[in-house]
Amino acid sequence: MKAIKNNPIFRFCYVLWYVPVFVGLTIVTAVVCLVASLFSTRAARYITNKVWGHIVLDPAAIRLVTTGRENLPGRDDDGPDGTGGFIVYANHTSLTDIPTISLAVGRPVSFVAKASLGKIPFFGWAMVKAHMLVNREGGAEAAKQMVAEASERIKRGEILVIFPEGTRNKTDEPLLPFKKGTFILAKHTQAPIVPIAIKNARQIWPSGKFWPRPGTIRIKVGAPLELKPGENLNSLTARAQSALADMLTDESW
Repeated sequence: MKAIKNNPIFRFCYVLWYVPVFVGLTIVTAVVCLVASLFSTRAARYITNKVWGHIVLDPAAIRLVTTGRENLPGRDDDGPDGTGGFIVYANHTSLTDIPTISLAVGRPVSFVAKASLGKIPFFGWAMVKAHMLVNREGGAEAAKQMVAEASERIKRGEILVIFPEGTRNKTDEPLLPFKKGTFILAKHTQAPIVPIAIKNARQIWPSGKFWPRPGTIRIKVGAPLELKPGENLNSLTARAQSALADMLTDESW
């Protein structure tokens, strides 16, 4: 199988197949999402989470293997979005991380993302309409506004997904140092925080490449971290990073 994937004829045919399918269906899906958002945020989220997730992975012959989904808090009938509201944090190495987490969680999710992502034509517009939470630039006041908005969403039962490294990890280390925004939000809301480890995504879609490779991405949902009374921010951030690093270096899955 590896010899077939490395064959230049196979690679040429693969690109001819994947790129137009991915670009074309992404534009169509984004337009449908924008229209759906006028009537239902939940429907728009479903489109960007589940439909677009399959658009990215399926034509590329990318298989997703998820374990530990039973660790996700709540039940399917809890809250307006199928849960009592919690925070997911994950490692970030690839463009596939957004669709794979969306599919792995299996419920409508919102992403906390850089403001620049919302400016991407079609895709970015659709993500904003689907209730993506934009991490605006502007210092302490913008950060305070983002925490307030995120808190309201969690109270409404939403699932927020955050990449606490802040950018894609292109190093050989399991994780970049975590930024503290995720854990400021966790302490402010007292919401459960769930680690999700993603393996092999970088090999599937490396940084700088315009299309992914066929293969398998593995995702493991860890047990929610319990917030300890009186625990300071630095301790919580370090504990969360350690928990995710242990999952990434565990070779048993």
